Amino acid sequence: MRKQKWKWVLISVVCFMLSTLTTMAADERLGTIVDGSLLTDQEEVIGYSERPVMRGTYLASGDGKLAKSGTRYVTVSGSTTCNKISDEVKVTLHLQRLVGNTWTNVYTLGPKTAKNASYVSNSKSYTVTGGYYYRVSGSHSAKKGSTTEATASYTNGLWID
Repeated sequence: MRKQKWKWVLISVVCFMLSTLTTMAADERLGTIVDGSLLTDQEEVIGYSERPVMRGTYLASGDGKLAKSGTRYVTVSGSTTCNKISDEVKVTLHLQRLVGNTWTNVYTLGPKTAKNASYVSNSKSYTVTGGYYYRVSGSHSAKKGSTTEATASYTNGLWID
C-alpha cells in the first residue's frame, strides 16, 4: 500500500514539474528581443513598415497583424497602402514560429495582388502548435511602369499556450 501511495505522489510531482516547464518557457524569454521582435504574451500584435525612410513615390506603408482567435488558433492579416494608384499593389504574409533563436516560416499567405489600385489586404486563420512564440512577417510592394518599391513589416512575437 505504501509503495503505491509513493508511486502516485512521485507521478503527481513529475507531472506538475513537466506542466510548469511549458509555462516557464514563455516566462523565461518574455520581454526579450529576437531578430527585432519583442516576445510578448499579448492577445494581438501589429507591425508596421519603417516610416518615413521606406516611403516612396508610390508605396506609402505596409502592416501585418497577428491575433489570438481561440485555443491554438490565430488570425494573420496585413495590408499594403500606396500614395498613388499603382499598376500592381502586393502583400505577402508569413506566419513564423520561433524555434531556438530562429524565426521559421510555418504558413505563407499570398501574394495577393490588386491591379490599378492603391490598397490591398489579406487575412486568414490558422491552427498552430502551442508552446511557441509566433510572429507575422510581411512583404509589401507597389509597381508603376518599370518602377517597383518594396518594404517589409514584422510584428512582435506572440506566445501561444
